[in-house]
Amino acid sequence: MVTQVINNVKLLRFSNLINHEGITHYSSTRLGGFSTGYLSSLNLGYTVQDKTLNVTQNIELLAKSLQIEKSQFVFPKQTHSSNIGIVKSTKDVFPDTDALITNIPGIFISARTADCVPILIYDPVQKAISAIHSGWKGTAQRISQKTIALMQKEFGTNPADLMAGIGPSIGPEVYEVGTDVVDEFKRHFYQNHLFTPTADSIKFLLNLWEANKQILLESGVPDNQIEIAEMCTYTNADLFFSARRDKGKTGRLATGIMLK
Repeated sequence: MVTQVINNVKLLRFSNLINHEGITHYSSTRLGGFSTGYLSSLNLGYTVQDKTLNVTQNIELLAKSLQIEKSQFVFPKQTHSSNIGIVKSTKDVFPDTDALITNIPGIFISARTADCVPILIYDPVQKAISAIHSGWKGTAQRISQKTIALMQKEFGTNPADLMAGIGPSIGPEVYEVGTDVVDEFKRHFYQNHLFTPTADSIKFLLNLWEANKQILLESGVPDNQIEIAEMCTYTNADLFFSARRDKGKTGRLATGIMLK
Protein backbone atom coordinates (compact mmCIF):
# COMPACT_ATOMS: atom_id res chain seq x y z
CA MET A 1 0.00 0.00 0.00
CA VAL A 2 0.99 3.62 -0.54
CA THR A 3 1.02 6.00 2.44
CA GLN A 4 -0.16 9.58 2.01
CA VAL A 5 -0.50 12.38 4.58
CA ILE A 6 -3.14 14.99 3.70
CA ASN A 7 -4.26 17.69 6.16
CA ASN A 8 -2.28 15.79 8.82
CA VAL A 9 -4.47 12.72 8.17
CA LYS A 10 -2.46 9.58 7.41
CA LEU A 11 -4.18 7.50 4.73
CA LEU A 12 -3.29 4.30 2.91
CA ARG A 13 -4.05 3.44 -0.71
CA PHE A 14 -3.76 0.20 -2.66
CA SER A 15 -0.97 0.18 -5.24
CA ASN A 16 -3.16 -1.66 -7.75
CA LEU A 17 -5.97 0.90 -7.47
CA ILE A 18 -4.18 4.20 -7.00
CA ASN A 19 -3.47 4.83 -10.69
CA HIS A 20 -7.01 4.17 -11.90
CA GLU A 21 -8.38 7.58 -12.85
CA GLY A 22 -12.00 6.45 -12.61
CA ILE A 23 -11.96 6.01 -8.84
CA THR A 24 -10.61 7.36 -5.60
CA HIS A 25 -10.22 5.25 -2.47
CA TYR A 26 -8.69 5.16 0.99
CA SER A 27 -7.96 3.09 4.05
CA SER A 28 -7.69 5.13 7.23
CA THR A 29 -5.26 4.90 10.12
CA ARG A 30 -5.85 6.09 13.67
CA LEU A 31 -3.74 9.21 13.09
CA GLY A 32 -4.74 12.81 12.46
CA GLY A 33 -8.10 13.32 14.17
CA PHE A 34 -9.81 14.93 17.15
CA SER A 35 -10.58 12.00 19.45
CA THR A 36 -8.62 11.56 22.67
CA GLY A 37 -7.48 8.85 25.07
CA TYR A 38 -7.76 5.26 23.86
CA LEU A 39 -9.75 6.56 20.87
CA SER A 40 -6.93 8.83 19.77
CA SER A 41 -7.23 10.20 17.29
CA LEU A 42 -9.06 9.53 14.01
CA ASN A 43 -11.85 7.38 15.39
CA LEU A 44 -14.56 7.02 12.73
CA GLY A 45 -17.09 5.04 14.76
CA TYR A 46 -20.12 6.49 16.57
CA THR A 47 -20.72 3.30 18.60
CA VAL A 48 -17.55 3.24 20.73
CA GLN A 49 -18.45 5.81 23.42
CA ASP A 50 -16.66 8.67 21.71
CA LYS A 51 -18.08 12.18 21.75
CA THR A 52 -20.40 12.62 18.78
CA LEU A 53 -18.73 15.92 17.89
CA ASN A 54 -15.32 14.25 17.76
CA VAL A 55 -16.49 11.57 15.35
CA THR A 56 -18.30 14.07 13.16
CA GLN A 57 -15.23 16.27 13.00
CA ASN A 58 -13.08 13.24 12.18
CA ILE A 59 -15.35 12.23 9.29
CA GLU A 60 -15.43 15.84 8.05
CA LEU A 61 -11.63 15.93 8.18
CA LEU A 62 -11.44 12.66 6.26
CA ALA A 63 -13.85 14.02 3.66
CA LYS A 64 -11.78 17.16 3.27
CA SER A 65 -8.64 15.07 2.82
CA LEU A 66 -10.39 13.11 0.07
CA GLN A 67 -11.71 16.34 -1.50
CA ILE A 68 -15.36 15.40 -1.07
CA GLU A 69 -18.28 16.46 1.10
CA LYS A 70 -19.09 14.51 4.27
CA SER A 71 -22.57 13.85 2.84
CA GLN A 72 -21.04 11.74 0.05
CA PHE A 73 -20.07 8.97 2.50
CA VAL A 74 -22.37 5.96 2.84
CA PHE A 75 -21.64 3.58 5.71
CA PRO A 76 -23.80 0.52 6.39
CA LYS A 77 -24.76 -0.64 9.87
CA GLN A 78 -22.62 -3.75 10.01
CA THR A 79 -23.73 -6.91 11.83
CA HIS A 80 -21.26 -9.59 10.60
CA SER A 81 -23.89 -10.74 8.10
CA SER A 82 -23.53 -11.60 4.43
CA ASN A 83 -26.14 -9.02 3.42
CA ILE A 84 -25.29 -6.67 0.56
CA GLY A 85 -26.80 -3.27 -0.20
CA ILE A 86 -27.17 -1.67 -3.62
CA VAL A 87 -26.51 2.05 -3.20
CA LYS A 88 -28.52 4.37 -5.43
CA SER A 89 -28.34 7.55 -3.36
CA THR A 90 -26.25 9.07 -0.58
CA LYS A 91 -29.47 9.19 1.43
CA ASP A 92 -29.90 5.40 1.36
CA VAL A 93 -29.75 3.66 4.75
CA PHE A 94 -28.47 0.12 5.17
CA PRO A 95 -29.22 -1.64 8.49
CA ASP A 96 -27.94 -5.21 8.93
CA THR A 97 -25.59 -4.88 5.93
CA ASP A 98 -21.90 -5.73 5.53
CA ALA A 99 -21.18 -4.95 1.89
CA LEU A 100 -22.21 -2.16 -0.48
CA ILE A 101 -22.13 -1.97 -4.26
CA THR A 102 -22.87 0.89 -6.63
CA ASN A 103 -22.30 2.12 -10.17
CA ILE A 104 -23.21 5.71 -9.39
CA PRO A 105 -20.37 8.27 -9.34
CA GLY A 106 -19.94 10.57 -6.36
CA ILE A 107 -20.99 8.07 -3.67
CA PHE A 108 -18.16 7.05 -1.34
CA ILE A 109 -19.13 3.59 -0.09
CA SER A 110 -17.14 2.51 2.97
CA ALA A 111 -16.77 -0.16 5.63
CA ARG A 112 -15.73 0.34 9.26
CA THR A 113 -13.29 -2.11 10.87
CA ALA A 114 -11.17 -2.71 13.97
CA ASP A 115 -9.50 -6.05 13.03
CA CYS A 116 -11.98 -7.42 10.49
CA VAL A 117 -10.98 -7.45 6.83
CA PRO A 118 -12.00 -4.52 4.61
CA ILE A 119 -12.12 -5.39 0.91
CA LEU A 120 -12.47 -3.00 -2.03
CA ILE A 121 -13.43 -4.17 -5.51
CA TYR A 122 -13.37 -2.14 -8.73
CA ASP A 123 -14.79 -3.06 -12.11
CA PRO A 124 -13.03 -0.72 -14.57
CA VAL A 125 -15.05 -2.01 -17.53
CA GLN A 126 -18.61 -1.69 -16.25
CA LYS A 127 -17.65 1.13 -13.85
CA ALA A 128 -18.89 -0.43 -10.63
CA ILE A 129 -17.45 -0.75 -7.12
CA SER A 130 -17.92 -2.51 -3.83
CA ALA A 131 -16.79 -2.06 -0.22
CA ILE A 132 -16.94 -5.12 2.01
CA HIS A 133 -16.63 -5.80 5.74
CA SER A 134 -15.44 -9.40 6.18
CA GLY A 135 -14.71 -10.65 9.68
CA TRP A 136 -14.44 -14.38 10.32
CA LYS A 137 -18.21 -14.77 10.09
CA GLY A 138 -18.45 -12.85 6.82
CA THR A 139 -15.47 -14.74 5.44
CA ALA A 140 -17.00 -18.08 6.38
CA GLN A 141 -20.20 -16.97 4.64
CA ARG A 142 -18.13 -15.96 1.58
CA ILE A 143 -19.49 -12.43 1.52
CA SER A 144 -17.00 -11.37 -1.18
CA GLN A 145 -18.19 -14.13 -3.50
CA LYS A 146 -21.81 -13.10 -2.93
CA THR A 147 -20.89 -9.47 -3.58
CA ILE A 148 -19.23 -10.31 -6.89
CA ALA A 149 -22.23 -12.42 -7.89
CA LEU A 150 -24.53 -9.48 -7.21
CA MET A 151 -22.26 -7.17 -9.24
CA GLN A 152 -22.54 -9.64 -12.10
CA LYS A 153 -26.33 -9.61 -11.84
CA GLU A 154 -26.78 -5.86 -11.38
CA PHE A 155 -23.97 -4.40 -13.49
CA GLY A 156 -22.88 -7.14 -15.90
CA THR A 157 -19.52 -7.47 -14.18
CA ASN A 158 -17.00 -9.99 -15.50
CA PRO A 159 -14.92 -11.21 -12.50
CA ALA A 160 -11.85 -11.41 -14.76
CA ASP A 161 -11.92 -7.61 -15.05
CA LEU A 162 -12.00 -6.93 -11.31
CA MET A 163 -9.29 -5.26 -9.26
CA ALA A 164 -9.40 -6.08 -5.54
CA GLY A 165 -7.67 -4.87 -2.39
CA ILE A 166 -7.64 -6.70 0.95
CA GLY A 167 -6.97 -4.02 3.55
CA PRO A 168 -5.32 -3.69 6.98
CA SER A 169 -6.75 -6.23 9.42
CA ILE A 170 -5.67 -8.74 12.04
CA GLY A 171 -2.82 -10.85 10.74
CA PRO A 172 -2.31 -14.62 10.50
CA GLU A 173 0.46 -14.68 13.11
CA VAL A 174 -1.77 -13.39 15.92
CA TYR A 175 -5.41 -14.14 15.08
CA GLU A 176 -6.17 -16.93 17.50
CA VAL A 177 -9.51 -18.75 17.25
CA GLY A 178 -11.19 -21.78 18.80
CA THR A 179 -12.50 -25.04 17.39
CA ASP A 180 -15.93 -23.48 16.80
CA VAL A 181 -14.45 -21.20 14.16
CA VAL A 182 -12.41 -24.05 12.68
CA ASP A 183 -15.54 -26.18 12.39
CA GLU A 184 -17.46 -23.36 10.71
CA PHE A 185 -14.70 -22.83 8.15
CA LYS A 186 -14.53 -26.54 7.37
CA ARG A 187 -18.12 -26.28 6.20
CA HIS A 188 -17.20 -23.63 3.61
CA PHE A 189 -13.52 -24.15 2.74
CA TYR A 190 -11.41 -27.02 1.47
CA GLN A 191 -8.02 -25.45 2.26
CA ASN A 192 -6.54 -26.81 5.50
CA HIS A 193 -3.64 -24.35 5.29
CA LEU A 194 -5.86 -21.51 6.55
CA PHE A 195 -5.23 -22.71 10.13
CA THR A 196 -2.02 -23.22 12.10
CA PRO A 197 -2.21 -25.07 15.45
CA THR A 198 -0.87 -23.21 18.50
CA ALA A 199 1.41 -24.77 21.10
CA ASP A 200 -1.47 -25.96 23.30
CA SER A 201 -3.31 -27.47 20.29
CA ILE A 202 -6.60 -26.11 21.60
CA LYS A 203 -6.45 -22.83 19.68
CA PHE A 204 -5.58 -22.19 16.06
CA LEU A 205 -4.20 -19.22 14.13
CA LEU A 206 -6.51 -18.23 11.27
CA ASN A 207 -5.26 -16.55 8.09
CA LEU A 208 -8.13 -14.29 7.08
CA TRP A 209 -6.00 -12.65 4.39
CA GLU A 210 -5.47 -15.93 2.56
CA ALA A 211 -9.07 -17.04 3.12
CA ASN A 212 -10.43 -13.90 1.48
CA LYS A 213 -7.91 -14.13 -1.34
CA GLN A 214 -9.04 -17.71 -2.01
CA ILE A 215 -12.65 -16.54 -2.16
CA LEU A 216 -11.75 -13.86 -4.70
CA LEU A 217 -9.74 -16.34 -6.79
CA GLU A 218 -12.57 -18.88 -6.75
CA SER A 219 -14.95 -16.10 -7.80
CA GLY A 220 -12.85 -15.52 -10.92
CA VAL A 221 -10.66 -12.56 -9.95
CA PRO A 222 -7.14 -13.05 -11.41
CA ASP A 223 -4.33 -13.53 -8.89
CA ASN A 224 -2.30 -10.61 -10.25
CA GLN A 225 -5.28 -8.28 -9.75
CA ILE A 226 -5.55 -8.92 -6.01
CA GLU A 227 -3.48 -6.92 -3.52
CA ILE A 228 -3.14 -7.87 0.14
CA ALA A 229 -2.03 -4.99 2.35
CA GLU A 230 -0.30 -7.40 4.77
CA MET A 231 -0.63 -4.77 7.51
CA CYS A 232 -1.73 -6.19 10.85
CA THR A 233 -4.03 -4.01 12.95
CA TYR A 234 -3.24 -6.01 16.12
CA THR A 235 0.55 -5.63 16.02
CA ASN A 236 0.70 -2.05 14.73
CA ALA A 237 -0.77 -0.24 17.74
CA ASP A 238 0.70 3.11 16.72
CA LEU A 239 -1.11 3.00 13.39
CA PHE A 240 -4.36 1.07 13.87
CA PHE A 241 -7.21 0.42 16.27
CA SER A 242 -7.66 -3.24 17.21
CA ALA A 243 -10.66 -4.72 19.00
CA ARG A 244 -8.77 -7.93 19.86
CA ARG A 245 -5.66 -6.18 21.17
CA ASP A 246 -7.57 -3.55 23.14
CA LYS A 247 -10.24 -5.98 24.38
CA GLY A 248 -13.04 -4.11 22.63
CA LYS A 249 -12.14 -0.72 24.08
CA THR A 250 -11.00 0.87 20.85
CA GLY A 251 -11.95 3.04 17.89
CA ARG A 252 -12.92 2.30 14.29
CA LEU A 253 -10.99 2.54 11.05
CA ALA A 254 -12.63 2.82 7.63
CA THR A 255 -11.89 1.77 4.07
CA GLY A 256 -13.82 3.06 1.09
CA ILE A 257 -14.05 3.66 -2.64
CA MET A 258 -15.87 6.09 -4.96
CA LEU A 259 -16.44 6.34 -8.70
CA LYS A 260 -15.48 9.76 -9.99
